[in-house]
Amino acid sequence: MNYEGKTKIVKVTGDYALLEFKDDITAGDGLKHDVLTGKGSICAETTAILMKYLSEKDIKTHLVEYIPPRTLKVIPLKMFPLEVVVRLKKAGSFVRRYGGAEGEDLPVPLVEFFIKDDERHDPMVCVDHLEILGIATKKQAEKMKEAAVKITLALKEFFERANFELWDIKYEFGLDKDGNVVLGDEISPDTFRLRKKGEIFDKDVYRRDLGDPLKKYREVLELCRSLNSQ
Repeated sequence: MNYEGKTKIVKVTGDYALLEFKDDITAGDGLKHDVLTGKGSICAETTAILMKYLSEKDIKTHLVEYIPPRTLKVIPLKMFPLEVVVRLKKAGSFVRRYGGAEGEDLPVPLVEFFIKDDERHDPMVCVDHLEILGIATKKQAEKMKEAAVKITLALKEFFERANFELWDIKYEFGLDKDGNVVLGDEISPDTFRLRKKGEIFDKDVYRRDLGDPLKKYREVLELCRSLNSQ
């Protein structure tokens, strides 16, 4: 069984799945779209390094093995049709909805749930919505929330070793064959905001037409390689 999304191709083979990263980059619910040669391999390796780091922190992810240059061997998951966002600072849609200054600290990590639906612009929902709509139980939602905060704090610590600031990050979770909530999808500059002294190292470079996003993505990969070897 194969499935192709905007930035990845999923191929399920027996007990495992292959997640192949494409070179596509999108923004604005897919309205903005380009192909950047090499992006897929950068995001695949970045994801592999960061998920391996999380596994060392006893955080369960779907990663089994990185197959260079652009493929991950993963545990198949029954994915929730959700994006789980954790915010450490005000940015992006949070500022558009509620105001405040970009980069302003939030007092505690803020977790938000969004239904994956480009036509409806990924509506934000609460836990009660998830249960009423049959998307997830309250217990599953709490498991996702708990895991998302734990993962975010671990990644924040990882990047702080090089004086980078993790502002916010988006996750996707699914259920394994035993019904456990497990982190799936990817962790890359496509899914987080990463800054250092005002410089942007994430997809906002592409969203805002601020230069070559591939250059910044490569720098993040080199950073992850360096921190991983320490």
